[in-house]
Amino acid sequence: MILVSIAIENFGAYGGYQEATLTPEEGKPIILFGGMNGGGKTTLLDAIQLAFYGAKAKLSNRNRLSYREYLRQSIHRGSDPGEGASITLRFRRMMEGETRNFELQRSWREGVKGIEETVRVRRDGKLDDVFTDHWDEAIEAYLPSGISHLFFFDGEQVKELAEGGHAAEILGTAVHSLLGLDLVDRLETDLKSFERRKRAEGLDPETAHKLNQVRGELKHIDVAQEQALMQEGALVNEAGRLGKELRQAEDRFRAEGGELFLRRQELDASLLKFKAERDALEGQLRELVAGPLPFLMVDSLLREAEQQSRHENDIRRARVLIDALEARDDELVATLHRESITPALLKRIDQTLRTDRTNRIGLAQEPLLLDADEDLALHIAHLRATVLPTAEEQAQNLVSKLAAVEENIARQEGEIERIPTEDRIANLQTALDQAHAAHQAKLAELEAVRLNIRALKTQREAVENKLNKLSEHDIDARFADDDRQRMLKHSNKVRDTLTKLRSSVVRNHITRMEALMLESFQNLLRKNDLVTGLSINPATFEPTLTGRDGKALPIERLSAGERQLLATSMLWGLARASGRPVPTIIDTPLGRLDSSHRKHLVERYFPNASHQVLLLSTDEEIVGKYYDSIKPYTTRTYLLAHNEQAGQTTIESGYFNK
Repeated sequence: MILVSIAIENFGAYGGYQEATLTPEEGKPIILFGGMNGGGKTTLLDAIQLAFYGAKAKLSNRNRLSYREYLRQSIHRGSDPGEGASITLRFRRMMEGETRNFELQRSWREGVKGIEETVRVRRDGKLDDVFTDHWDEAIEAYLPSGISHLFFFDGEQVKELAEGGHAAEILGTAVHSLLGLDLVDRLETDLKSFERRKRAEGLDPETAHKLNQVRGELKHIDVAQEQALMQEGALVNEAGRLGKELRQAEDRFRAEGGELFLRRQELDASLLKFKAERDALEGQLRELVAGPLPFLMVDSLLREAEQQSRHENDIRRARVLIDALEARDDELVATLHRESITPALLKRIDQTLRTDRTNRIGLAQEPLLLDADEDLALHIAHLRATVLPTAEEQAQNLVSKLAAVEENIARQEGEIERIPTEDRIANLQTALDQAHAAHQAKLAELEAVRLNIRALKTQREAVENKLNKLSEHDIDARFADDDRQRMLKHSNKVRDTLTKLRSSVVRNHITRMEALMLESFQNLLRKNDLVTGLSINPATFEPTLTGRDGKALPIERLSAGERQLLATSMLWGLARASGRPVPTIIDTPLGRLDSSHRKHLVERYFPNASHQVLLLSTDEEIVGKYYDSIKPYTTRTYLLAHNEQAGQTTIESGYFNK
């Protein structure tokens, strides 16, 4: 994706119509904006995110405001609320191998019934109804809002990541968003239960008595767990009721009632059902794409490979036959000569045999380009004749079903979108605050019960281990039944395999992230030998650094600046791991870094962060020598000029004192 331009009209500090060209030149990825504190830098970042994500955007000053109220308050104070505000983003991206130009406009105004928002999307100069009606789904599919913070962030976010202890949470979410290991966990639990049941057969009385005692402990814990779960269920219901009351208060606070509003729960449930169906179909389609389906795109290459494989089989046979044929032909000619065949006929036969050998020698001397197994041609033929047609038919089936579900989702969302809204009712503010406080208190009580449930789970695991040890005691003497022993052996092997599978899957993802983060960190760190390794615990996702002595280097031993560079490297590494070609936008990029760390960030990160980098700097950050360092990589600069008297920011070409 390349951001081509942004046009802001009466949004936040930006009064009137303001526009900036964002397209970078080759080898100059940076577009640099300069502005004083409070001059509109963060508002510019908010504008881009708001245009893309609407209500899902992570905005700097929304706080607890409803989306509609945020839009109302973001209209420039010097403009007419009835005229409203708008943000227009022009960008281009590759779709199906072709470059497509988009114009995304999000506008809103104060209408009779409150804030009225409109989203319009033009593709290649023409209004695109599909993208317009389903923009939320389109942008979530291309760049989900959940990972947008890897590409659009500010210095405070980096500081929080460096000092707030959220690294493991971010890494864990990134990895587990790619994996689905619940099926493996359920299978492992079932196998453990099966093994205990088999081991309990044929125990001696003393062991059986001990086993019954431990089972009693287990039963006691199960009762406590059941009670805790019942308490949790009651609290969940109570929290749900309070949550419902909170939502009702919020609805009364910001939304207008009506027949469609009364059907909101029904419509939401129906929409969730259709979306779940879509997710299931997309999951099946992804499984097909992860299999042999992509080979359909290279059928001609497969055909060539099959032909080449068959030809190389002929070459191998020719190499084997050459020596045997020469001896056979000499013997044949000698035999014919003894049979008194005419010299002319004998000469023709000899010539024919020589020609055949010559042809085979030429074939045998050809190189083996593939040098694959002799049955490769058969495998490719089976793939083209059977596997790929079946996969193609299944894919077409799924695509057809998916299109029908998408139509249902669009129709359902259209009905939800038509639900009318009502003006804000100020006297409901107190009721809303009370409902929120009651809901939060109940959630805290629920969390305490869940902590108890987790403690009981840990206790149960300890008793289960004790039970397993008793079951395994003197197993040879108690298990004379060969079939039972064999079943236990195989079950244990399967569990070992599942454990290795889980660890391997997680490790495969973690390893790539570790490499990308370490590479990014070493690129940014001014002490090249300070950190020689970065590892992530596949169970807890806690990052660990390795120092020059090969020992663990506590992150707390890094300076504040080094920790911020580490946090920046984590964001950079995760963004690279996502594989999405998206611009990077950084507000207040240098934050509280000291001069030496600033130098490395300016020289090593900003020019390489992405193919397009928007930097929003104060007059104390990218200035002087830092500006000179970044200038060769900068396509254009802008100054966000703020007029205090008019309360208005304008976008002007140039930079601080330039």
